[in-house]
Amino acid sequence: MNTGITNKSFIFNEKINVQCINDLYGNDYIYLEEVFGTVLNEYGTLIENIFEQYDSHNIPALKAAVHKIKPIFGFVGLISMQHQCQQFEDNCQPSSPFDMLVNNYNALKNNLISSKSIIEEEKGKLELFNSQ
Repeated sequence: MNTGITNKSFIFNEKINVQCINDLYGNDYIYLEEVFGTVLNEYGTLIENIFEQYDSHNIPALKAAVHKIKPIFGFVGLISMQHQCQQFEDNCQPSSPFDMLVNNYNALKNNLISSKSIIEEEKGKLELFNSQ
């Protein structure tokens, strides 16, 4: 672990749960940079799968796709996104009409896109922070 850098030196985006980050990584910002990079490497494929499953109106596959992306938000401290994914999963019942998912899906989609931007921004900030 990199113990020469204190948590107070790095300021995370307000949407990131700093306590979660501290619990998982402590002061190891080099490892945290790697985690953010790994998440970004998988992110595009995961959200594209969600979009494809939604477009196909396949509720069980959509639920599975959202379930698959959900854990990565915990790795980067976006706990509110984990909760939103769980709520969406809970609404993905095979017996539910597809139209009932539209509003929740649109909100989820917008937050998935903005979350990617947050993760990219934080990774860039971590790269700069670790290079100093």
